[in-house]
Amino acid sequence: MKIETHIDKFHRLDAALGRLRPDADCELWIWTAMNACVNLLNAALHRARLTEETDSFHTQVEGLYACPDRAHGTLTDAVHPPGDVMHAGQPALGTPLPDAIANASVALALIENLREPYVRGSEAPAAGASAEWERAYRTCVDRLSETLNISISR
Repeated sequence: MKIETHIDKFHRLDAALGRLRPDADCELWIWTAMNACVNLLNAALHRARLTEETDSFHTQVEGLYACPDRAHGTLTDAVHPPGDVMHAGQPALGTPLPDAIANASVALALIENLREPYVRGSEAPAAGASAEWERAYRTCVDRLSETLNISISR
């Protein structure tokens, strides 16, 4: 996807996240936070020229992208060098990340690791656990917004 598309999508997801409570809306909060951050991460990776800014988006198969034909409203599969990443470190880019992006990726990975027990699984979070999630989200957003030189208001 394009940088501005990622940033726009981040803003919509971030606004939705602001209406959720991580303790009461656990699954939705985790999923929304993860997707908001991965969009901001992709924008930062494109801006840093570590991945290609393309008019395609990743599928759930590593290395496979969907390319829209906007005139006909269809999608075509394509394999090309990394455009959008699916998750922090997936796919591996084979190059060191700038410190801010690396720090944001660590915070994003913490959120992504909540997926198995709480979104896909049926575990209930311990009381107060969501404070760590919210800190990870803020760290990720703060580091990436600095990298992108954009302001995030909340």
